[in-house]
Amino acid sequence: MSKRNLELFLLYWISALHLGWSLPQSFRVAPQNVEVVAGNDVTLRCEVENQQGKAQWTKDGFALGFNRSIPGFPRYSVVGDESRGIHNLLITEVEIGDDGEYQCQVTPPSSGGGKAIRHAANLTVLLPPTSIEMVDHEPNAKITVKAGDSVTLQCAIRNAKPVSKVAWYRGNDPLRLDSQTDTKETSESDQNLKTLKTTITFRPTHTDNGVEYSCRAVHPALEDSNTQMVAKVRLDVHYEPGAPEITGYTEGEIVRAGDRKTLVCRARGGNPLPEVFWYKNGAQIDKNFNKHRNYAVNEYEFEVEASDNLAKYECHVMNSMTQQPKKAEIQLRVNFAASQVTISGPSEVKVGDIIAVSCIAENSNPPADVNLVINGQTPPGATSSTQKVDNGGWNTITNLTSYEVRPIDSDLTVNCYALNQALGSTKIDTMVISVLRPPEPPTILGYEPGRRLRKDDPQRLTCISNGGNPLATLKWFKGTQELQADTRHEGGSAISELNISLEESDNGAEYRCEATNPASPTPLINSTILHVMFPPSGVKVKARPRQIKADSQATLICESASSNPMANVTWWRSGFEVDHGDIEVKPGQYGGHTTKHSVRINVTSQDDGAVFTCQADNRVGPTTHDAVTLSVRFPPVWKSSPKDSMDVSEGENVVVNVSAVGNPNSVTYIWKRYDEVVMSGSFLNISSVTKDQAGFYTVEATNEEGTSVKNISINVKYAPTIMEVSGGRNLTQGETVTLLCKADASPSPEIKWQREGYNFSKAHHEKHPTKDLMGLTIKNVTFEDTGIFTCVAKNGIGEPATANATIVVKHKPIIDQSPRFQKAAAEAGGNARLICRASGAPYVSFTWFTRDNTPIEKAIYARFDNRYLVEEPKLIDGLVTYESVLLVKNVSNKDYGFFECQARNPLGSSRTAIHLDGTSKPDPPMDLKVLNFTHDSVTLIWTPGFDGGLIQNYRVRFAIAGSTRYQYADAYPENVTIFTVYGLTLGTTYSFSVLAYNSKGESEYTKDEVQATTESSPPLTEVERAISRVLAEKADLPRVVTLSVSTVGGLLVVVNVILVACVLRRRRRRKGSHASSDKGSSKSTTIEMYAPSSYTGTVTGETLSSISEKSRESYAHEDSADEYEAEAARVTAASTYLIEQLEPPPQYATRPPPHILPPPPSHNDLNIDDGYDDIRRNQYNAALDRASGYGTLGRRNNTTDHYNITNAEGGHYSLQTHRYNTYQPPNHTTSLTAHTHAHNQNTDSLRRNPPSKLHFPKDYIRNGSMNIPVTGSAAPSSAAPGGGGGGGLGGKFPNKPQSPTRTHPPHTPMLTTFASDPTQPTSGVPLEHRGHLV
Repeated sequence: MSKRNLELFLLYWISALHLGWSLPQSFRVAPQNVEVVAGNDVTLRCEVENQQGKAQWTKDGFALGFNRSIPGFPRYSVVGDESRGIHNLLITEVEIGDDGEYQCQVTPPSSGGGKAIRHAANLTVLLPPTSIEMVDHEPNAKITVKAGDSVTLQCAIRNAKPVSKVAWYRGNDPLRLDSQTDTKETSESDQNLKTLKTTITFRPTHTDNGVEYSCRAVHPALEDSNTQMVAKVRLDVHYEPGAPEITGYTEGEIVRAGDRKTLVCRARGGNPLPEVFWYKNGAQIDKNFNKHRNYAVNEYEFEVEASDNLAKYECHVMNSMTQQPKKAEIQLRVNFAASQVTISGPSEVKVGDIIAVSCIAENSNPPADVNLVINGQTPPGATSSTQKVDNGGWNTITNLTSYEVRPIDSDLTVNCYALNQALGSTKIDTMVISVLRPPEPPTILGYEPGRRLRKDDPQRLTCISNGGNPLATLKWFKGTQELQADTRHEGGSAISELNISLEESDNGAEYRCEATNPASPTPLINSTILHVMFPPSGVKVKARPRQIKADSQATLICESASSNPMANVTWWRSGFEVDHGDIEVKPGQYGGHTTKHSVRINVTSQDDGAVFTCQADNRVGPTTHDAVTLSVRFPPVWKSSPKDSMDVSEGENVVVNVSAVGNPNSVTYIWKRYDEVVMSGSFLNISSVTKDQAGFYTVEATNEEGTSVKNISINVKYAPTIMEVSGGRNLTQGETVTLLCKADASPSPEIKWQREGYNFSKAHHEKHPTKDLMGLTIKNVTFEDTGIFTCVAKNGIGEPATANATIVVKHKPIIDQSPRFQKAAAEAGGNARLICRASGAPYVSFTWFTRDNTPIEKAIYARFDNRYLVEEPKLIDGLVTYESVLLVKNVSNKDYGFFECQARNPLGSSRTAIHLDGTSKPDPPMDLKVLNFTHDSVTLIWTPGFDGGLIQNYRVRFAIAGSTRYQYADAYPENVTIFTVYGLTLGTTYSFSVLAYNSKGESEYTKDEVQATTESSPPLTEVERAISRVLAEKADLPRVVTLSVSTVGGLLVVVNVILVACVLRRRRRRKGSHASSDKGSSKSTTIEMYAPSSYTGTVTGETLSSISEKSRESYAHEDSADEYEAEAARVTAASTYLIEQLEPPPQYATRPPPHILPPPPSHNDLNIDDGYDDIRRNQYNAALDRASGYGTLGRRNNTTDHYNITNAEGGHYSLQTHRYNTYQPPNHTTSLTAHTHAHNQNTDSLRRNPPSKLHFPKDYIRNGSMNIPVTGSAAPSSAAPGGGGGGGLGGKFPNKPQSPTRTHPPHTPMLTTFASDPTQPTSGVPLEHRGHLV
């Protein structure tokens, strides 16, 4: 610039200053573009030089204002010294929304002449990625691939600003692949955010197994924070293993059989590690292998065998990557001895025979040397040869083709030796060749020909044969039948023993012994013949003709079985021999004889069922018997029938059982009432009999031979029914009234008029002389006679009948002045009820008055603010007592005081005052009385006093009379005036008093205590009542029976007491060291033993309550109290429905009773009362037949008048009424034997009748025979006179046969019963000798 120009410039500025101008404003520091990570603070700088205007910031064109605190933008503020022109914009905790263009602006000067200035800068907010992941893989996932397969990994770096970059790594080494592709995407939620997806593709090798591949986010927001975002996966690369290696055997090595060998196969590498298996000749032999870090191994240990020679052992290795297993193999070479040495040749030879012998040593490597030795010498002429076999082995064969047997005593012993030179081992085989020689002829010992033997005696025969090689084999024969017997060899002899139990067939039988061995061409024989005596095996009996009728003649025939010697046959009846008849003897089996004996008898009906016994005896063995029971046909005869008349009570079950015997025994029964057929069968069964069913019944018993008739009168006793009563109402005082009561009952009832609290002294009872009619006459009646009179009729049957008659006597009203009606109470603000009660006839009306005598009537209710309300009068007792109630609502103090009540009727009026006051405690109860008492309870009744205007309750105080140890019981529910006190002691007098209490307090106890004494014994149970009825019905038993039962009962009591004392003493000794426990135990035991006995095995809840109450009083401070109560509680469980009740439980109400009623369970641990329990159960069972619902096949029909009748042919009688139940006893079609008797007992438990007796003597069996051993010598000639018997007929008449029932001693019977069924023959007994029943 020239000097001139400089001068002009300076002149210009001087002029400007002189005129008041200034320099223009400008930016000393202009805003610059800034990048910041979200969440950090940032400052945009702005400094103005020579500032003349106002400064502000704008964001994206929006002015933030001149206020440096920038209202509305709490994170924005302008900082710096404003006077120096510093206007920096501070933004804290930068957010993505802060991203944009910011401008610092300065307005022109206010004096004008200047310009506004502005400068802009961009704020870029950086956001790091929100996440990084390997797409489709979990973080740090393990990816399983196969070596060589293509693998693609995709990494997603999401929601960054600006978009993130990526770096790939293999392990810790950066990975750069040409296959990498990157894709950028905009976030759907925010257009400012970007996502990068990068993908790489490669083919892994086995070196990639276990290698980690990762991608890392590269972003400026992460650089300062030193934060890395990485996504990783690890490759699991599967590849094939290496080839297997075998150790433990060297190719060409030779091993010995029996050595232990271990072959090891190892396979290296492979993922997963491979499986290693051993194979022998193509078959798998071992699959147990172990895996290590980088290899797998299988060690196979075994004992070398011959089969291992040239065997190929293979090792197979494979995993999931191998298509075929990788293999390695070896082949073993084994030396082994011969597996077996065998000699071949004859087992038996004779002297002079030329024989061939050979020996073979099988499967040896190398071949074995084989030598033959006979009796210790090597025979000449032996040759050897070898043959190759499988597995590389050899067979060696040595043959001796010609060897002559020399005459020597011993057998030939052949030995073969096989030697394996390589192993130094030898195997041997030995064979013995027998040289045969014949035995000597046999000899029989043990029986001398001609000696007599007895049946059933044991007999032993011994056969001996000496010498021979081998020793002889012995066989026994009876005739042509071979017998079972063993042969034993002892000291060069063959011995066989035959044990025989002699039978009839042995008489004259030949027993033969044969000796043989291979050297004897034919058997050597010896034999003997036996002579045996035997008794008859049985007898056969029959009667002729087949049908025998009374008053005719019959023939009895008995034939004995064969015997040796012949038998003596006799007939017997009831222990006495029947007169001799015709005897016939014939030859029999086994060389014996049979005997037939026939007798003739005259029969009557008394002979039906008579048993005739046939006896056969030849004094060789036991006698044999059979019996025939005569079946004599006759019409029915009554066997058991009831009395001509019987009394029953209405509603009971009538069961009448009759029994008639006849032949045929199929007796049919018909019951008739007058001429009407009512039932068939031997039982007349009427369920719940009614009085209409009384009358005469006729039972007819019929069989094919005729009919018998029996008449029975049934008198039905029934409870009273009152047919008619008459009374009097609206009587005038002074009149006379008569009440009549008419009843119907059988027997005639006792009729009486009753009324509680009434004085009958002025009344007169009068009974009609012929009718059941009772009159009650009352003269000069007064209002006190008004009330209900009850007519009671009773005759001991059922419950008494009652009916009411009413007397009402007209009189003017009489108001009840009881304290509870003279007071009323209520608190202020509450409601009060004032009750006025009066009696009168006719109708009584009421009027209430206030204290100022103002009547309270509906018309003037408003006058009292509608707080007074009079309820309609009510008839209280249904006769003459009326009640009126005055209700006072919202009681105030002015209401307290007296109200008056007036009662009136046409005969006059009465008036009383009732006092209303505040609530208070109640007054004591009044008129305490005892209403009822039992063995353990007392029922009390009282009249309530004034309740104080509140709900009141009562408390009963009681104690044993004369004691002050009171007990208390609160009456429940509220305000009840009848209460029962339970748990009292038997036969004890108690005193009782009562108080009342409410929320205000308690009253005094009643002044006068009342006393009551409990009964001295508990009530009878159902079972005990049943037993009582049984004993009552059996009252006509003979005195000797009564005395016997009483004596037995007394003895049982004595035994019971002794046993109790013994038990208590034993317990005291056992628990002597614990005194307190001993006391409790003794008491507990006493209760346990006496409670069931005293009360017939039943203890009710009330009894136990009494017992436990006494235990608490007496033993309250003893240690055994808990045990005592536990014992008492256990006794409670002793009830079952069989003992405690005659009715079954509800679930069995419609079922028949069980076939066999089980005995009641016993709860007596000591079993002291077992005998008494049996008696009690028998009485119970008898009573059960008469109990409702039993004795009629267990049915309980709702319709009591129903029956069905079936005749013998299966038809039905035509009946006009259905009031009876059919009782069909079972039809017994089988023979009456002990077995059928047992069957009847088990299948028909409802029939209490004893089974028919079996009519035959005790020591023999019907339909069979009983054998009785005879004492004495075996031979008949040596028998004692009378057959060895000491007394009876045999003693008096030695030549007479003995009775089967009287002369023999009581030996144990031996049964040989004949079969009655021809299809089941008895072994050894001909059909004609089997017993039967006629």
